[in-house]
Amino acid sequence: MITSKVAANQAFAQVNRMTKGDDASRQNHGNEDVIKTPKGEAVDGIKAEISVFSAHPLQQFNAEFNAVVKSIRIADKAMGEIETNIEQMESEVEMFLKQYPPYPPGSEDRINYLNHFAMLRKQIDQLTFPPDEGAQAIIGPAPNGQSGDWEIEIGGNKTGKSIRHQPVHAGRDGLNLPEISLQATDDQIVGLKKALGSAREQIKQRRTELSEDAIQVIRSVE
Repeated sequence: MITSKVAANQAFAQVNRMTKGDDASRQNHGNEDVIKTPKGEAVDGIKAEISVFSAHPLQQFNAEFNAVVKSIRIADKAMGEIETNIEQMESEVEMFLKQYPPYPPGSEDRINYLNHFAMLRKQIDQLTFPPDEGAQAIIGPAPNGQSGDWEIEIGGNKTGKSIRHQPVHAGRDGLNLPEISLQATDDQIVGLKKALGSAREQIKQRRTELSEDAIQVIRSVE
């Protein structure tokens, strides 16, 4: 479990009031400061409430809370990259399966495809270890015997809000993508296609849940 202690103060509430009344200011913030739904839409309130932390230097927010917000953004970005990776794999698997007659075992084209599938799967696992401890706690494997949920404390007091653990690694308890070897059969590739469709839906749902949790955590300190 990771705990963040935050000194909430009047400046926080003031900035939230400023944000709600300043649409023009919100539109000027970059996309990297926005947690989005899988459809690319800004979740209600989250664009303003997260962007403002880094965009308004006059506001004195506790550094630890800013670190929590940063971890959420990094985790969401990694999940977005994994989603893109999955979509690329789906497209390439579809191209492989449409080939008729099938690429024969041992052929150069078949080996190239299978190598690429394995590489994309490996990249998914690499993305679950971003260079941020909090983000890793959100999307990486959970510690043995623990739920992995991130309980947030403010000023030493529990808020009752948590960031749910959202494992998105390629293996079991994550996205459950089968490993593909150079000896993989056509039937195994068909199985990979089905697994990719399921994984794509899972990560969309988990990104949505992360966005929902982020809003609740941020608003808990208002």
